[in-house]
Amino acid sequence: MKFTHTASRIAVAVVATTLLALSGGTPGSAAPGTTTTHTPSTWTLVDLPQRLCATPDDPRALYFFVVLDGTWSAPITADYTGMPVGVEVYSPLTALPGSGDGHVVQILAAFRLSGVAPGRYVPQLRVTDGAVTQSAPVVLDVRSSC
Repeated sequence: MKFTHTASRIAVAVVATTLLALSGGTPGSAAPGTTTTHTPSTWTLVDLPQRLCATPDDPRALYFFVVLDGTWSAPITADYTGMPVGVEVYSPLTALPGSGDGHVVQILAAFRLSGVAPGRYVPQLRVTDGAVTQSAPVVLDVRSSC
């Protein structure tokens, strides 16, 4: 079954809302991400309280949500800083020019674990449109079982 662009965005929004509700996230009250440039921005990365638990060699594709508020005229790309050794980030992780209301997932910032040492990691989810870069912390708990 092929979804239209609108149907796909609605499906992602429903899944994201459900997952946020299950994890206790509250995107409407979340703080904006940190801007690391001094360029004014027309968009904001929403700093959601995101936490993931996985095993050191979890075979699944894992991801954190990129939720944006505002409008952007250039593609926005997502990546991470501070991920532990053994994490492979999928790319490209891009949102095409558009807009968001702070409640819809624009990018599933996917990655995979391979031999990651157990521990609690707090990498930064980083997004940029080439002129403005913003980031927000996410929590990755790597354990022998979750």
